[in-house]
Amino acid sequence: MTDETDRPLIWIGRADYGRLLRAMDRLAVQAPEVSAFLSRELDRAIVRPESDLPRTVVRMGSRVLFRRAEDTPSEWGELVYPDQVPVDGQITVASPLGTALLGLREGARMPYIDADGITRCLSVERVLPA
Repeated sequence: MTDETDRPLIWIGRADYGRLLRAMDRLAVQAPEVSAFLSRELDRAIVRPESDLPRTVVRMGSRVLFRRAEDTPSEWGELVYPDQVPVDGQITVASPLGTALLGLREGARMPYIDADGITRCLSVERVLPA
């Protein structure tokens, strides 16, 4: 994907971490590149009880105001699990964008490769807890 030194710290709650680990086998078959990206993100995550996470961290079910790249408008989205079919305004963590959002704090920037293979720099502007 991108150089590890470009990536900000990420925090993930224990329950979300466990559920995402269990989803990895199915995701590896359906979307191997996204599965590999998610696996790397889970490996480097700081895993804590949900009650210990800062309120400004993107977690599953969070509503997030973000920019996909510097030259794009801000948009709202809700992060959902891989087994959920996303509807309007929802972003599955089984996508490059969803994986890149996972665990970021407000103000963080994260390089990622989007679904079209283009390297972008995602930025999180606001997080509303689930």
